[in-house]
Amino acid sequence: MRPHQRPRTAQRRDDGLRVIRTEAVRYPGHEHPLLDEVPDGTPPAVRDTGLAIIGRAARAKQVRDRNRRRAAVAGAVVVLALLLALFGWRAASDRRAASLPSDTILPSSAAGLPVGAAHAQASQLGAMFRATATAPGPTPIFASYGRLKLHLPVPVSKLTEIGFHQASYPWALRMKTPLKDAKASESNNHRGTSRDTSRQPTGEDAVLVGKVLRMWRARPGQPDTAADVGGKPGTPVLSPVTGTVVKIKSYKLYGKWADYEMHIQPDGFDNLDIVMIHLTDLDVKVGARVTAGVTPVAHVRKLSDKFTDQLAQYVKGGGDHVHLQVNDANYPGYKGLDGAVEPDEPTGTPDPGN
Repeated sequence: MRPHQRPRTAQRRDDGLRVIRTEAVRYPGHEHPLLDEVPDGTPPAVRDTGLAIIGRAARAKQVRDRNRRRAAVAGAVVVLALLLALFGWRAASDRRAASLPSDTILPSSAAGLPVGAAHAQASQLGAMFRATATAPGPTPIFASYGRLKLHLPVPVSKLTEIGFHQASYPWALRMKTPLKDAKASESNNHRGTSRDTSRQPTGEDAVLVGKVLRMWRARPGQPDTAADVGGKPGTPVLSPVTGTVVKIKSYKLYGKWADYEMHIQPDGFDNLDIVMIHLTDLDVKVGARVTAGVTPVAHVRKLSDKFTDQLAQYVKGGGDHVHLQVNDANYPGYKGLDGAVEPDEPTGTPDPGN
């Protein structure tokens, strides 16, 4: 290829690349027809094509810059892939750990011990941790029947609201509450009674702070014979009294939806039957001893996707709750305790009631 025909790389002023050929450059020893036609030997005027010839050094710099950009992109992709792999491994590890019983996770202090001794130590620590988590102290009292104090059957931090209403049957006894009544209209507008749980005292005889709702229903019966204690689905349900679980029964709520009812006989009150319904994922069996406001017995069942409950008017969410009532076990024709077990511990003298 002749020197004047050698292709060169050029760049537009707008950074667009193209290949041009030099046609108006005189090389020594080569006669160029365009230049030879000029009488005085002056090169003809060159038309501005908008191209700037790039030298070898500039081309090398472009290649280096392009390679650097490619290397940076490749490095970012590798780092992102490593981070995704790390997060995936960590999430899988957390799921696996959560699926194991707490007493199967060996603490660092068990390192070097025989397997049996290490697992024994882990079991003791697991039991201690579970006791600490589930029994930081009893929940506060929210109602009573005579001398029997009823502790809140859900943790205070998980409580949505409490609504008293009429029970469906005549053997349900009226409960008293030390809490004042909330205004239904304000609670409806605010979706709650504005309970300030930061003021909640603790202790065996602590009383729940705030107010309660009065929910009237078109049914016979006295007010305050049932309480709906609200909590989101899955909220732990705690025993409201100290005593024995004497009966657990599965049934169809309104003849349609699966549910559990639990019967607890409080110590010293063998004439009373504490009944809770709307339960799932039971934590105790018949015959279990329970402590008021401490022992987990079940979890709140989700029923808000089945029907609209009255409590839903006053809370955020569907109004899911545990229903609680105090039944007169000696009421003529009462069959709530049919098939119930006898408590192992003596229950003492029946309470005279209100």
